[in-house]
Amino acid sequence: MNGHHRLRIAVYDRYWSTGGGGEKYAGGVAEVLNEDHDVTLIGHVPIDTGWLGERLNLDLDGVATLIVDECDSLESVTADFDVLINLSYRSHARNGAARGIYIVHFPDRPGADLRPWQRFLRSKLLRLSRTDRRMIKVESGFHEADTIRWQEVRWTNGDGVLDVDVPTGAEKHLQLRFGRFIPGGIDRTISVEVDGVVMATDVLRCARNRFEVVEPLLISVPVVGRIGRNRVVIRSESGSPAGILGNGDNRILGVPLVSASFSRGPVGAAVSRASLLTAVPAGTDWLQSYDLVIANSEFTRTWIQRWWGINSVVLEPPVALRVPGPKSPMILSVGRFFAPGRGHAKKQLELVRAFRALGAVADGWELHLAGGCSPEDEPYLDEVKSEANGLAVVFHVNAPGSELDGLYRRASIYWHATGLGEDLDHDPVRAEHFGITTVEAMSAGAVPVVINAGGQPEIVRSGVDGYLFDTPEDLVRFTSSVISDPVLRSAMGESSIERAKRFGMANFGARLKALVDDAGAAGPAGH
Repeated sequence: MNGHHRLRIAVYDRYWSTGGGGEKYAGGVAEVLNEDHDVTLIGHVPIDTGWLGERLNLDLDGVATLIVDECDSLESVTADFDVLINLSYRSHARNGAARGIYIVHFPDRPGADLRPWQRFLRSKLLRLSRTDRRMIKVESGFHEADTIRWQEVRWTNGDGVLDVDVPTGAEKHLQLRFGRFIPGGIDRTISVEVDGVVMATDVLRCARNRFEVVEPLLISVPVVGRIGRNRVVIRSESGSPAGILGNGDNRILGVPLVSASFSRGPVGAAVSRASLLTAVPAGTDWLQSYDLVIANSEFTRTWIQRWWGINSVVLEPPVALRVPGPKSPMILSVGRFFAPGRGHAKKQLELVRAFRALGAVADGWELHLAGGCSPEDEPYLDEVKSEANGLAVVFHVNAPGSELDGLYRRASIYWHATGLGEDLDHDPVRAEHFGITTVEAMSAGAVPVVINAGGQPEIVRSGVDGYLFDTPEDLVRFTSSVISDPVLRSAMGESSIERAKRFGMANFGARLKALVDDAGAAGPAGH
C-alpha cells in the first residue's frame, strides 16, 4: 500500500455463514487488506473467523467483526469507516463510508421476466397506486424487497413499522395484505397497532393449495388522521429460515407484507394478487453512493454494462492455489447439490450420465462429486445417487476443507457443467459467473473439461490447458481423449498449473491494493 494512511475498512456480506464462493472472494479481500489496514467483517449473524478461515483456506487472524440487525441501514452502520467494500449478492444497500467499492458477483434486473402486456399493466397500476405510495412509507423493521412469484414482498423482522399520512380528522381503512408463504409452513399470529392501540389480530396460515398462494391474508384497520403522521406497527412471531430449512438464509423473518394500500375494489384485488405489478421498478440510484464498481469476470462485466448501463473493472476472485500430488484415475467435480431451477445449478445429474456414456473408456476410473447439501436439496441428491447406481461414483457431501485438498491433489480431470442446457442469453444467472473451483483444480494439476459458458472460457484455453465443451457429447469426447492419452494429460496438467497462477492470491492482492489505494486516496474519514 502507499503507507500514507491506515484505513478503517468494512467488508460486508449477508451470507458469511454459508462459506460459499462469494464468501471466498469476500474473505480474500479481508485477508489481503488486513495486512495494511484495520478490517472489519460486517454481517447479520455471529461470524466465526476461525471456522470461516479453515473452510475457505484463508488467514483471518486479527480481522474484527461487527454484527448488525438485518433491517439496519448499511449506510448508517458504515458512516464511521473510511472504505466500505460491499460483496453481498444482490445487495442494494447504499454506502455510508467516505469511499465505497461495490463488487458484483452478478447483476440483478428486477422485473426482467415481465412480458410486454405485464409491463403495460404495471404502468397503469403504478399510476393508480401513486397516492398510496405517497401516503404510506416504511419506517423500520422491514427487509429489502423479495420477489416471490407475482408478488413483491417486504418481510418484517417481527416488528415492522409503517409511517402513514392521513389528513387530520379523516378516517381511512388501511388494507394490509400478507403472503401465505412462511418457512416450514408454521402459522403466525399477526397483530396490528395504530398509534399504540391494537386494532386487529389474525392468524396467517400458509397456503394449502395453489389457489391460496395468490390469495393473501387481508387485514383492514381504520386510521384516523392527526397532526403529524400515524404510526402503524405489524407484530408477529419471527424466526430464521436457516434454522428451519438449513438454506443459509439467516435473516430474522416475521411475515411477508405483499401490499399496504387504501385501495379497494378492482385495484385492491389486482394489488393483492400481483403486487409485483405495482412495485416501482428498481433502479440503480444506490450505485451512485459507490466510487468504484468491480466485476468478478469479463462475463459479469458485460452483463453489468448491458443491464445497468455502467462501466466496471474486472478483478477475478482470489484463489488459494493447491499443491499438486500423485494423480489417480479420477474425475472430480466440486459444487453444491441443488436442483435445476434454483440459480446456477451444478448439473451433477448430467455429469453422472456423461460418466455412464464414457463406457469402457473409463474402466478403472472414478467420478467424485463433492459439495454441500442443505436439507431442502436432499431429494435432488438422492436422485443423483440413484442415477449413479452401478457406476464408480463417489459422493463427498459437506466435506471439510482437508478432504477437498486430498481430492484436488489426486484428481486427473476436472468437470464443470453449470449452465448446460440453459438459455443463458435469456437467463445468464444460470451460468457460473467465474469458476473458482476450476482454478483450484487446475492449480493442483487436474485437466479441466468444462462448459464453454459464463466465466469458464476466461480461465481455460481450450486445447492448451484443457477443453471447453458445448454439449454432453463434447464432454464425453474430450474426456475420452484425455483419459486415452497419458502424454496429453500430463502436458495439459502442467499447463493448467501455470495458468492457475494468474488467479492466485499474490496477483489478486497486488491488484486489489492498487484499487483500494485509489478509492481511499482522500485519506481516513474526518482527516
